[in-house]
Amino acid sequence: MKEVKSHNVGKSIDARGLLCPKPLILTKKSLSKLHVGEQMEVLIDNVTAKNNIERFLADNYAKAECTEESGTYKLTITKLSSEQIKEIEEPVYQVPLTKGKHVYVFKNERIADDELGNMLTQGFFETIKEINPLPEKIIFYHKGVNLVLEGSPVLENIKHLESLGIEILICGNCVEYYDVKEKIRVGTVSNAYDILTALSKAHHIVSP
Repeated sequence: MKEVKSHNVGKSIDARGLLCPKPLILTKKSLSKLHVGEQMEVLIDNVTAKNNIERFLADNYAKAECTEESGTYKLTITKLSSEQIKEIEEPVYQVPLTKGKHVYVFKNERIADDELGNMLTQGFFETIKEINPLPEKIIFYHKGVNLVLEGSPVLENIKHLESLGIEILICGNCVEYYDVKEKIRVGTVSNAYDILTALSKAHHIVSP
């Protein structure tokens, strides 16, 4: 990602070539640093990422003007006040608010068993830290325990999530069955009672 100063706006982010949700995350972080009335530009070559950013902006006190040239979309983003946003037509897309405690559960080491599944899994773990509020716990069982082992492509992401205060629970029976105790690099080896208690107390359970 290239970040350069622009003569027309306060900041320009070059997110071309980056897979979703990275362009959205970069836009979100930069938008949070803008003052009301300030502008920024985002360059994207992915229409899905462009649409995701536009929906996010519509719900977060900002508006965007989009131009396209040779497959590159340029979003000129203006940060608005809450009073200004009322003057804009209410967006159809509404981001649901997560209330209460929620738990993520991973039964498999990939969201899907193909190359796309690998990409989705990587993107998922890179994005969890951007969710507000963060999940209270993340539970790994069955083949999902492979995600917390040495060599896991998302190990550093999970370590970072743990550093943010998210409790990482790993199925003890699964660890013994696969004989991988010595390879665990993050989290706490737990038991069925604690895991079921966590699930029963959760307000929401997310299982990709």
